[in-house]
Amino acid sequence: MRAACTIAVAALIAVIVSTTGCKRDGERARPLAATARACTSGDLGCPRAILYVGDLAASQRYYRDQLGFKVDWAYGEPPDFGAVSRGDTQLFMCQRCQGHPGSWLWVFTPDVDRMYAELVERGAIIKEPPANRPWGAREMIVADPDDNRLRIASGADHDD
Repeated sequence: MRAACTIAVAALIAVIVSTTGCKRDGERARPLAATARACTSGDLGCPRAILYVGDLAASQRYYRDQLGFKVDWAYGEPPDFGAVSRGDTQLFMCQRCQGHPGSWLWVFTPDVDRMYAELVERGAIIKEPPANRPWGAREMIVADPDDNRLRIASGADHDD
């Protein structure tokens, strides 16, 4: 029995070493660990939506070129998990995993009309232009190629 346990532990260590490598912490990029260490604002904080995407590289290009995000990182060989950010919003993306296409996310901007003009100029997929809503927000809806939706809002100053 003890020999079987020893063999099982040795096999597990071999799998871990072969998939993670023998590098020390500073030698191999671990973007999720860095994100977790940077989040120190209370009991629960720094939420990150994980969007299902069909093609990570194409999605990160769309968020960069059409939505004005910065590509933060891509992880895996080949990359299948990554992040983009703009302002205080960071989104994780997982290629053909973690959920389904068509997720929704609500984010805020100081001026949704200015954001709308920028995104139209960039060629973003606009599903709905800015409109005042009864709950006091002025919102627009933008999509990505996987039909994930960003509901971008600012405070409404007047009724439509």
